[in-house]
Amino acid sequence: MLPSRPVAAVLTAVLLLAAACSSDADPRAEDAPTTPTVAPRTPPPTVAAKVLASPQAKAVEAWAAAYARAVNAGDHGFAGAADPSTPAVKEWMERHAGSEWGRYFPGPLPVAPVGVRPVDATHREVDACAMVSGWTQQSRSVRRTRSREVVGMTFHVTSSAGRWRVERITSASIDCRGVVPRLRGW
Repeated sequence: MLPSRPVAAVLTAVLLLAAACSSDADPRAEDAPTTPTVAPRTPPPTVAAKVLASPQAKAVEAWAAAYARAVNAGDHGFAGAADPSTPAVKEWMERHAGSEWGRYFPGPLPVAPVGVRPVDATHREVDACAMVSGWTQQSRSVRRTRSREVVGMTFHVTSSAGRWRVERITSASIDCRGVVPRLRGW
C-alpha cells in the first residue's frame, strides 16, 4: 500500500531538508578549520625506536622546535635557533620560511626521522619525512591550516664538543607517501 499524498509530501520534504543540511565542503579548503586526524605511518618499530633514540635524531627534533619557536616569535634572523643549528642552516631557514611568517606553529615542525647514515666520525645524515605544509595555523586562535604536504629531507648533522647540531638541510628522494610525522604540541 502506498502512503497518502500528504504523507508522501512530508517524507519528501524531510529528505530534501536532510540533504540540504549535509556538507560536501572540502575539509582541506583554506577557510575550513582542520585538526590533524590521520594516524601516523611510521617505519617498522625496531628501526623507528633505534633511529628516534639516536642523538642525531634528537638534534633534528631540537632544530624543528627551534625553527617553530622562531617563526612564532617573528624572529626573522632565527637568533633563537642558533643553538641546535649552524649558521648555514640559519640561512636556509631564512630562505624557506617566507610562507610561514605571520602564521602559528602549535608545536615543533613535524619531522619523522627514518634513517641515520654515518659519513665519518663527526658527521651523520638523517633521512626524514617533514610536514612542510598543513601544520601551521592561520594564527594562535584561528586553527585553519593549509593542505598537508610531507616531503623527504636529509639533515646533515655534525658533532662538536660532544653535541650534535644540524649543519645543512637538503631535499631527498625518500618515499614519504602516507607518512604523517608525529604531531607534538607545546
